[in-house]
Amino acid sequence: AASLNENVQIWRIIFSIMKFPLHTFEVSSPSEKDFIRLLQKAMNRLPSVVEQEISDADRFRFRLILEDYVVGLLKDMQAIQQLSRKWTPSDYVIIVQYEKTQGTICFNGQEQVIHFQK
Repeated sequence: AASLNENVQIWRIIFSIMKFPLHTFEVSSPSEKDFIRLLQKAMNRLPSVVEQEISDADRFRFRLILEDYVVGLLKDMQAIQQLSRKWTPSDYVIIVQYEKTQGTICFNGQEQVIHFQK
């Protein structure tokens, strides 16, 4: 099985080769609190090309889905940590990519694709 670091590297390669994104960003931190703060900061600093190409409604819907998705996975990770004292979380890593027709979220190896309305 590939490690989280290997999976993140694979996603970086896939995103750079297979797609022509409007914008891609990555956030990582060993601290959940810092991770959430950095993610919110990145979401608040989208370039103008994203605002021009993706409607306000789609950007808002994507952000809500992203926040719900991340919160759900963080809760799952916390539950696993409580069940297994030996388990130690690795860094929290998210790669978010905006394309004209969809947005992709890859959080600690779990992927979610959200299609935009056109």
